[in-house]
Amino acid sequence: MRELLFGLTVGPLMALALLLLAGQPVEGRPVVALFPPGSGESRMIAAIAASGGAILALSSSRPVAVSIAETADYAGKLYAAGAWLVLDASLAKLCMDVGAVSWSRP
Repeated sequence: MRELLFGLTVGPLMALALLLLAGQPVEGRPVVALFPPGSGESRMIAAIAASGGAILALSSSRPVAVSIAETADYAGKLYAAGAWLVLDASLAKLCMDVGAVSWSRP
């Protein structure tokens, strides 16, 4: 029984760790930022601008934004501006509802 409990506990944690590791932002590439629930477009736009980024897309139904910046530690700046999670956009775009998003640079 302990083995089953161990597997049910450690398995999902390992999967989450691998997902976060695979989704680490890469400098100079688009990122997806998840903001707290209730964050409006104006708050997301302000956070991205304060972090030195350019907006590529905003989700219409969730507090999620796709952006890009050439600055060092852009993900860290987004976290400081209020983002809950920042992932590489190539991984995160698989489950986004932002429509046809162009990943080209602005």
